[in-house]
Amino acid sequence: MGMLSSHPGRIGQPMLEGFPLVTQFTIAFSDIDLLQHVNNVAYIRWCETVRTEYFARVIGDINSEFGMIQANIAFAYERQLHYREEIAIGVKISRIGTKSLDFAYEVWSVTNNHRAAHGTTTVVAYDFVNRKTIAVPDSWRTAIAGFEAGPQQKFI
Repeated sequence: MGMLSSHPGRIGQPMLEGFPLVTQFTIAFSDIDLLQHVNNVAYIRWCETVRTEYFARVIGDINSEFGMIQANIAFAYERQLHYREEIAIGVKISRIGTKSLDFAYEVWSVTNNHRAAHGTTTVVAYDFVNRKTIAVPDSWRTAIAGFEAGPQQKFI
C-alpha cells in the first residue's frame, strides 16, 4: 500500500495529503454502539492514539520532565462509519503558539473514499516537576518543523 495521499479524496483533494503521520486499520466490533455505527468516543480515542505517537516520534520520551497537557478538543462528525470499514487517520500540527499548539486530525473511510470526521486538540507545554505551563521549547519547534516537512510516515 502506498502513501494515502496518492488516493483521491473528497472534492478532488488527495486523502490526507499534508498530514505527516497516518494510520490505517479496519474498524473493530468493539468500536460499534447500539445504533450499529462507530461510537463518537472511538474517533477521539483513535486520534489521541495517533497524537501520542506523533509526540513520541517528534519530541521523544513522553514520560520526561516536560510534556503536554490537553486544554481543549473540538470534533466534527460528517459521516457515519461502520463495522469492518477500512479507515485512515492523519495528524499534523496546525498551529504553534507561545505556550500551546494545536493538533489537527482527519478521519477518512478508505472503503467509501470520503472524510468522516475532523477535529483539533489544543495542548499546552507543561513542566511536570514544577507543575506549571512553559513556553513551547525551541527544540520542539525545530523537531515539529522537520517532521511536518515530510515525508508522510505510517503508524500501525
